[in-house]
Amino acid sequence: MIKAIIFDLDDTLYSYSKLNEQGINEICKYTCQKLKIEKEEFYEAFNEAKKDVKTTLGDVASSHNRLLYCQKTLENLNENPFSIALEMYEVYWQHILKNMKLNDGVLEVLEFCNQKNIKIGICTDLTVHIQHRKIRKLGIDEYIDAIVTSEEVGVEKPDFKMYNKILEKLEVTPEETLFIGDSLKKDILGSMGYGMNAVWFSNDYNKKCKNIKNFNELLEILKNDGFKQN
Repeated sequence: MIKAIIFDLDDTLYSYSKLNEQGINEICKYTCQKLKIEKEEFYEAFNEAKKDVKTTLGDVASSHNRLLYCQKTLENLNENPFSIALEMYEVYWQHILKNMKLNDGVLEVLEFCNQKNIKIGICTDLTVHIQHRKIRKLGIDEYIDAIVTSEEVGVEKPDFKMYNKILEKLEVTPEETLFIGDSLKKDILGSMGYGMNAVWFSNDYNKKCKNIKNFNELLEILKNDGFKQN
């Protein structure tokens, strides 16, 4: 039977994508006001900065570092990179942390797992510092038994090193584990390839895996032993 559930964090336990767009817009407004530039100029510099970071660093945790994006944005604007980079960074994350909230049904699933002694893990492609801040802000830190970030492992999902590390921490086998995430490639097909059970959190459908549209569906599956092993 299932002894542990591993969750992706962003766009799984809470909705990240829309907040990310809003956060970047907040950076834009702040930067344009401070530097007296138009938003088109900002976005050209920001998008180029992000592209440069991704191209240079590849699929590693530091490629998501918003402070690095802000620093390079200022460099692209021919501004002192120390002038307002930290302030831009804080504007972004303050918006995310202030407005993020758990997706419906997540807390009920975590409480069910706690009652049934099912371990909970987080396996996420971002830096450990900000993921800790998110988890605490969401108020779920007391439910989490282990976390693995790509910063800790040095690679990102679907590299098997990520799955291996979180299973080691939870002290369970792949067959005893259920992985939940929004990315078909990184969370679902990757974890299934490693031998885990997996459920895709998505409105889309794929015949290769089970999927849920909300966490209330997951709770019902768990209550009915929908993942009980033979």
